[in-house]
Amino acid sequence: MKKSYLLLLMPLLLAACTPKASSDTATKAAADVPNYPYKIKHPDYWMMDTSHANTMTALNALKAFENMDTTGLKKAFADTLEFNYDGGKFKGPIAQFIKMTSEMATSMKGLKIDMKDWESVVSTDKKEEWVTLWYVQKWTDAKGKADSISLVNDLQLKGGRIVKLDEYDMHFKMPQK
Repeated sequence: MKKSYLLLLMPLLLAACTPKASSDTATKAAADVPNYPYKIKHPDYWMMDTSHANTMTALNALKAFENMDTTGLKKAFADTLEFNYDGGKFKGPIAQFIKMTSEMATSMKGLKIDMKDWESVVSTDKKEEWVTLWYVQKWTDAKGKADSISLVNDLQLKGGRIVKLDEYDMHFKMPQK
């Protein structure tokens, strides 16, 4: 009989000896941060945005630009916008931005977007939301010459609308004849 009690107590002894998970998640999170070669204020500050709403807004804005759909552009952007691009900066009302992009688009016939990838992130404190788009823009100029540019757009959203657009580009070198 004593042996059977000992067998019943064995699982309890093993459970008592098992280490417990730490209740202090902040301490655990700090211990999980790798020793990065560079230091920044908020490492690992971003997580994937799985709602897809911001991604849809960003993609619809780009599609509206491709089709020069000013109504679609107005829906995607906030009332005022900050736009940083190669060689310039715009900060103002959406109506001015649409006028500026419409004038630019008149010199681009048959504009087509070749989307490569996108990513939507939100800060861990939920205060910042960004979508990044990678794509190639192709068109024919007024003289009939084909041209293209590789672009990366970082779009900041607030309340489901784009408030900031940072555009980075890489022009392709045309082959010499």
